[in-house]
Amino acid sequence: MNQIKKHLFICTSCTYSKPSGVESSPEEAVTLRRNLKNKIRESELKDSVKVSSVTCLGECQSGIAGVLYPKGEWFLGLRPEDESKLLDIITKD
Repeated sequence: MNQIKKHLFICTSCTYSKPSGVESSPEEAVTLRRNLKNKIRESELKDSVKVSSVTCLGECQSGIAGVLYPKGEWFLGLRPEDESKLLDIITKD
């Protein structure tokens, strides 16, 4: 049986205002989660880290939101370009 050590939840309903003033699509949050999940699956962490979507974390006003357990570490105002930063945080022990 696999031992999950970390679980990242990304809200896939969140949007944010781009610098141009245009509202992002929730698809950007979906893509961020999918890319993170795929990179974890391709790594040696595939059995110990899980990345899941949730429809609301109650922080939509902050942009794309995520929370990493078991620490309960919150990530607010995420953007698709934050993927590498999140991977670095997730992969640290």
